[in-house]
Amino acid sequence: MDNKKIIKISVIATIVLFILLVVFSCFKSIPTGCVGVKTRFGQVQDSVMHEGLNVKVPFIEDIILMNCKTQKCEHTMETSTKDLQVINNFKIAINYNVNPDSANELYRTVGENYESIIIEPAIYESVKYGTSNYTAEEMITMRGTVSDTIWQILQSKLKNKGITITGISILNLEFSKEYDEAIERKQVVEQQTKASQLELEKAKIDNERKIENAKTEAEIMKQQNSQITEQTLKLKELEIKEKLVEKWDR
Repeated sequence: MDNKKIIKISVIATIVLFILLVVFSCFKSIPTGCVGVKTRFGQVQDSVMHEGLNVKVPFIEDIILMNCKTQKCEHTMETSTKDLQVINNFKIAINYNVNPDSANELYRTVGENYESIIIEPAIYESVKYGTSNYTAEEMITMRGTVSDTIWQILQSKLKNKGITITGISILNLEFSKEYDEAIERKQVVEQQTKASQLELEKAKIDNERKIENAKTEAEIMKQQNSQITEQTLKLKELEIKEKLVEKWDR
């Protein structure tokens, strides 16, 4: 085979390869749970590509995948309560979704690192503000209500950013050692108080029972005395009659 044929075959192969490359570059597959943000010469377009096979202009348009599945982030921070008790380790878990219809705007204004840029700061602000509405005791006894408050605050901060908060869970609360000791002392006092109240109630019931028993005994004695008095009077009456009969006989 001469050089001309080799060159001709190489050119044809190159052209075919280029055509195939162009054809394959016209299509973009979007996986399930994601959307594609289309950029044209670096400019974000108004429409997004949904899951499945999509067509794009090769070498001119690029597609950036945005995850719209439920994502989870956990954060541990320090915060404080309404009564100024410090929570050393406040651990919270957030579930969120990127709104598919707003993914292009989110990418345009924030980029792909939206979690570290807007979500994490919003979480810190929401937790700080949310916990400041409750006392330390309420933080423990009303954990579900506290979670709802933080969710509402966080959602209000992110709803216009194309982020939807789907769930919040408070995983851990750790107060200072001094507060834990104070709570323990309080519980001891409450237990002692309850024990004292139970003793008082028991003594009160015993006294009431004794009073009732005394009343019953007094009533029995009264009836017995009444019966004795009546019998005594009858006996006296009989004795008098008997004496009268004896006197009459004489």
